[in-house]
Amino acid sequence: MTRIALALFDQLRPLHGYGPAARRLLEIAGRLHDIGWSRVVSGKHHKWSGAMILDSRIPGLDPRGRLTCALVARYHTKALPDVSRHRRFASLSSGTRKKVQWLAGILRVADGLDSTHNLVVKQVHCEISPKRIVLRMETTGNCLREAERARQKQDLLARMTGREIDYRC
Repeated sequence: MTRIALALFDQLRPLHGYGPAARRLLEIAGRLHDIGWSRVVSGKHHKWSGAMILDSRIPGLDPRGRLTCALVARYHTKALPDVSRHRRFASLSSGTRKKVQWLAGILRVADGLDSTHNLVVKQVHCEISPKRIVLRMETTGNCLREAERARQKQDLLARMTGREIDYRC
């Protein structure tokens, strides 16, 4: 899943403009986004993931970087970032909030493309046009379930890119 997220990040760089530091935050959030499952059987694993990252010492991350990473993992599923409801998100500068939204949007789609955890989607290739992003997937089999789950989770990335997102297996 992290590999897919990083591929999306790299290919969407013309739209988001972030560099290696943001990519590193996405990589860490991607690797740790499901760590909350170690604390819960069902439900709010995304909130636990965020809290666990925030409480951890992660080499190379200062407290602000750790908060950013924690929020990216926290928003990989369920609720979208909301300054009126989420105190930690609201505490960030507007630029950092935008970065969290971009990275969480990418992570949400990548998580959807790995929803079965069967490594069906091997690689993703983005075709960017003014109104649409087409994600062409190299797969090991039928990827309709993964594409549908990514479609269900694409709202944040679609908002950040200002484009519709299509999936092609």
